[in-house]
Amino acid sequence: MDTIDNINQEEPRPRFLTVLCILTFIATGLSLVTGLFNLLVTGRQSEEQMINAKVAMSESINEMRDMGMTSFVDLMEKIQRMSVEVNDNFYFAGIFGLVLTVIGLYSAIRMWKGSKLGFHIYIVYNLLAIGGIYLYVSAANIPTVFVVFNVILSGIFILMYSRNLKWMK
Repeated sequence: MDTIDNINQEEPRPRFLTVLCILTFIATGLSLVTGLFNLLVTGRQSEEQMINAKVAMSESINEMRDMGMTSFVDLMEKIQRMSVEVNDNFYFAGIFGLVLTVIGLYSAIRMWKGSKLGFHIYIVYNLLAIGGIYLYVSAANIPTVFVVFNVILSGIFILMYSRNLKWMK
């Protein structure tokens, strides 16, 4: 028997695990569709589109600066620089994102079928999701709030999935 089909026959799948896997299926499915659409249809932004986006962002930054919102100004400036770097590395970022999404989907399928290996793959998936952006965007241009949010969200889901490890083999 193939190990991926090694479902725990003694006990039914915990309801909490079912909910978590369905949430992961939805998130990775949407990410897969979005990633494919961006790579195949939308594509990299042209120089003109990037200039228009920079102008719009600069106007917002100036408005925030005038209102004394300096912490948001710094955040928006980093986001603007990050967007440029992501666009410069569009195809690498897009393909990396798709590969990462497939890893996340595969890990959820393995956990759905009762395999602990799926949980360990899910941890790797989350670590790559947190740190992967550093492969194509310089650290100085990645807002700390993005990293902290991703670490917290990943940690919460890893913790929730870990609550179901006793059922997995």
